[in-house]
Amino acid sequence: MNAKTSVNRFAAVCAAALVILTACQKKEEPGAPAPTSSPTTPAIVSAEKNSFNEVTAKLDKGGNFYLYLSTEQTLSGLSNYLAAGSNFLSALPNIPGDGRQMLDKVFSVLAVIVQESGISQISGLGMSSIAREPGFYYNKVIVHHYPGQDAGLAWSLFGKSAHPLKQLDLLPETTVLASESDVDLPLLWTNIQHAVQTLDVPEANSEMGQAPAKFKEVTGLDLDAVLHSLAGEYGLIVTLDQHKTITLPLGVTTIEIPSPGLCLVFKVNSDLIFDRVDQLLNGNPLLTKVDEPDLKMRSVSIPIPLPVDVRPSLARVGDYLLVASSDNMVREIVAVKSGKKKGFKSTDEFKRLSQGVPDDGNNFSIVSGALASTVEQFQEKTMDSQHIDSAAFKNFRQIFQHGTNFGTYSVGVNGPDGWEGIGNGGQSGQALLILPAAAVVGLLSAIAIPNFVKARTTSQQNACINNLRLIDAAKQQWALENKKQNTDTPAVSDIQPYLGRGANGEMPSCPAGGVYTIGTLGDKPTCSLPGHVLP
Repeated sequence: MNAKTSVNRFAAVCAAALVILTACQKKEEPGAPAPTSSPTTPAIVSAEKNSFNEVTAKLDKGGNFYLYLSTEQTLSGLSNYLAAGSNFLSALPNIPGDGRQMLDKVFSVLAVIVQESGISQISGLGMSSIAREPGFYYNKVIVHHYPGQDAGLAWSLFGKSAHPLKQLDLLPETTVLASESDVDLPLLWTNIQHAVQTLDVPEANSEMGQAPAKFKEVTGLDLDAVLHSLAGEYGLIVTLDQHKTITLPLGVTTIEIPSPGLCLVFKVNSDLIFDRVDQLLNGNPLLTKVDEPDLKMRSVSIPIPLPVDVRPSLARVGDYLLVASSDNMVREIVAVKSGKKKGFKSTDEFKRLSQGVPDDGNNFSIVSGALASTVEQFQEKTMDSQHIDSAAFKNFRQIFQHGTNFGTYSVGVNGPDGWEGIGNGGQSGQALLILPAAAVVGLLSAIAIPNFVKARTTSQQNACINNLRLIDAAKQQWALENKKQNTDTPAVSDIQPYLGRGANGEMPSCPAGGVYTIGTLGDKPTCSLPGHVLP
């Protein structure tokens, strides 16, 4: 091979390689933006300070809902807005002196509330929702303040720091609704007194000053001592026992529901409240006392039969004061707390709902899927009893109900830079966008639907009574023409010619589904439904 041939071949190889490399460089990655001849626009940097990075760092991207709202400029200037509003109203003509003074006092109170509440320290709000599986969402809500800016009531009234949520250890396995929250009642009472003093209305000041004395007169206890006997944690437990049912009347029919239970939970520092109630109940013949190493309980029997297990009970269990619907519920809670029985925390539902939810916090809330199912069944039974088309009702309910019966569990945490709410449930954060509209619709529905049902029921009742009048008139005409006695009872075929619909007249029927009884000539015809009676 001569030198010229080698050079030509080497040039050909280089040319081919150049083409390949050029093609590789021009190949675009999937999803990459198309090349443009215009220069890249530089990112805009906000000229105003905000908490975007701090808040969004806590949110989950890639879900079906994502929101950030900066409140820094708006809320930090809230006091100025109130001052401007006060000045504007004070400058309006034709306002009497007393009214002007009252406006000044109201704006003064609002200014104090804004200043002491900590609202103006909120720098941003954030929310996100991401589906763990179809219809089951992991939700977060962030209320942010900068570290160290937490002097307001909002950051101390509902708990200053997160702690283990020990009330979860009290929940029976049959729990369908539960909540617990930190609340500093002495702090709340102090702030209420301060707000009333700032308002400077003599009548209000007088009532506030007399409140402790009136409380002691009614209860026999010092108000300040009672407030400080409470340890700042309050809860609610509702149970539905699927293995026991009760029958409740529902119009002309009945409905069976799981046996319910209710308990209020107070964390306490002493026996002050328990001992006072024990003293008041002493000597009551219906009282049952229990004094055991781990349980002190006072229960009062109800002397009338009830379909529900009700024996109001007050109990002291460890650090908790329980006010329960029955002593059986107290026993159930004690057994769960001591580990002798499984609680709600051991259920598969709780394990599923608590994924990624903090163990420590300042409040929690639980709604079991069993509660939603029970409420749904009750609604359907109610609609059936009112003779409302079940298919139409289901379509109506689907318009306003979103999500599934997965249940919900959420925990609120007060941290060094604000509040965080974290939970799982069958509703996405998108539901909060339609909440105001849903609230209005719900209010209108609550007013309209009962009135619609009542109007329909009244209309059906009046139509039935008119039918009974028609039947009674036909009976009397048949008796006259056939010389019948009061003890005679006509058949349907006997009175049909006299029903006003010709010789082949049809027997009328109750529009609400009742059954007519013609009866003897001496008796008025009747309908099987209550209230459908001839006057």
